[in-house]
This record gives sequence, C-alpha cells and structure tokens, in this order.
Amino acid sequence: MNDKTNKTVYDVIDEEGSIRKDNPLFRDAEKEMIRSHALCLSISAKKPTDPDYKGLLDELTGYCLDSSVSIVSPFYCDCGCRLFIGKNVTINKGATIFSAGRVELEDNVLIGPDVKILTVDHDLYDRMNLYHFGKVTVKKNAWICAGAIICPGVTIGENAVVAAGAVVTKDVAANVMVGGNPARVIKAI
Repeated sequence: MNDKTNKTVYDVIDEEGSIRKDNPLFRDAEKEMIRSHALCLSISAKKPTDPDYKGLLDELTGYCLDSSVSIVSPFYCDCGCRLFIGKNVTINKGATIFSAGRVELEDNVLIGPDVKILTVDHDLYDRMNLYHFGKVTVKKNAWICAGAIICPGVTIGENAVVAAGAVVTKDVAANVMVGGNPARVIKAI
C-alpha cells in the first residue's frame, strides 16, 4: 500500500489533480522538466534521420517508441516520463506538449505542426503557487490539425478531427470534426 510518505509527485497529480509549488515533491517534477528540456534541445538540434534521434526520443519518454512513430523536430515536451505514444503516430514540427498531468496518444494519431497539448494550469487565485493538472487522451485515428490547442483534462474521441487553430476546452466525441474558439462540433464524419 502506498501511504502519503511514499507518494511521488505524479501520484499526487493523478490522485489529487493539484499540487502546490512549496510541496517538497514538486522538486521531482522540476528535475524531470530540466531533464526533458535538455533532451528536447538535443532532439530539436538533430534531423529525424540522424542515427541518435530515436535514441534521444526513447530516453525522453523512458521507453522504446515503436519504429512506426514519427516525431519531426523541433519538438518540445516538458515531462517526457508522462508522455505515452502508441503505434503509427506522427507528431509534426513545432509541437509543444506540457505533459506533467499525463498525455496519451493512441495508435494512428496525427498531430499537425505547431499543436499545443496542455495538462497543467495555474490556479486563478493563487497563480504563482498552485497548479492544477488534467490528463489529455487522444484516441485512435484522431487528427489534431495545425495550430490547435488542447486544454487540460480533454479527451479527443476516436476518428475525431480538431480543425486548424481550434481551442479545445471540453471532450470531443468520436467521429466528429470540431473547430473554433472554443471548439464546437462542425459536423459528424
């Protein structure tokens, strides 16, 4: 059994959804962010065809990515140990993934250029000290088009399409296209 003294920062994030900056466990998240930042700088300085490129991505996530995964640099992820990528996933250039709250990209997901996926938000009243987290899940065969922003706690349904520039603040059902700010259903597909 995992009592409070044995919890990791990610246990707190997953169970409670929030953490204060003065919590001693927050230091572990800061260390992971520094590690991930350094790796992302190395990744972004290389071409995807560089022999070291995939190894750096594997080091970032902490597991061996499937050979069908394609991530085009530049790429940024602040918490690589919380990013989970399925098979046949493409992440185009300029993607930014803030994944401390956890991001799961299922099989056959397409992420367009300059997409932002966010899992953390500052508290409205205690902005400098209290952070709120929400897992983002992108289900199989979903497509997030260029420049879209996915906010914390959102699930994108199977086969869904998020139009270019959309700001997604709520879950997206399977088999629909959403667009706008805030995103709303444009049509069923």
